[in-house]
Amino acid sequence: MDKIKDNIADHLEQVLQPSDEELIGKFFAEQTFDVPDQGFSSRVMRRLPDSSVRLSRIWTAVCAVALVAVFILTKGWVALMGSFQGLFADTVTSVSQLSLASAFATVVTLSALACYGLVTNVK
Repeated sequence: MDKIKDNIADHLEQVLQPSDEELIGKFFAEQTFDVPDQGFSSRVMRRLPDSSVRLSRIWTAVCAVALVAVFILTKGWVALMGSFQGLFADTVTSVSQLSLASAFATVVTLSALACYGLVTNVK
């Protein structure tokens, strides 16, 4: 129990007495002034070499070439066409199983969402 009281007392002393950080912050807040820049910083930033943009573009080009090479080497168009054929077949099957009521409900819901989107974008 005494340990808790000592911790509370230490905490109160820290709260009530300003710390060195607070004193330093207050001193510098009072002593700050603006130095006229006159565009110096922007001129320096324009003259800095921008190698990161160049490296990013090179890395993007290398990855794109690698992607195209892997697509060609693995005959990716076969898998892609199979996926599209499966998607088309599933879509046709799903549409053929729709009832008139569910199709109407879908059209009404999508129309309501589109109208809501238009109304919120206008404001």
